[in-house]
Amino acid sequence: MVNGKYAINGNEAEAVRKIYSDYIGGKSLKTIAAEMRIPYNMGKALWNKNMVCRVLENRKYIGESGFPRIVTAEDFEQAARIKAERNTYRKPTPQDEPRQAEATTTEYEPTDEIQLMTNEINRLLDSENADKDKVETFIIRCAQLKYATIREVKA
Repeated sequence: MVNGKYAINGNEAEAVRKIYSDYIGGKSLKTIAAEMRIPYNMGKALWNKNMVCRVLENRKYIGESGFPRIVTAEDFEQAARIKAERNTYRKPTPQDEPRQAEATTTEYEPTDEIQLMTNEINRLLDSENADKDKVETFIIRCAQLKYATIREVKA
């Protein structure tokens, strides 16, 4: 700032002009960042493509908000058009969006056979000398019966 007004820093202004010139000339954000020789700011000497992108998107360089103009509005708009064309991310259109599957729930109603088998399993587990193989066989058979009675219900 000079006399309460924003003033142009010659080295920084030259860097901004170079970024716009190189980008409009066809260089990538990454290439421009790798070629930058002026530090981005006091804390960061090296540039990256996000920093270059921020310069290209910052409207203060065309003189907005009381800043001195460093690049023309035409260059700013041209860089924005190029950036939009190069953007590989495309927001999905409604017909491309995956449809959410209908929520389904399941219903289970135990049969008399399942209830009897469950009672037998509980009785065997409560006994002192339960035959592990027999209990395991009952549990597996009961699970098969339960699985066979499950019904899908659309919500």
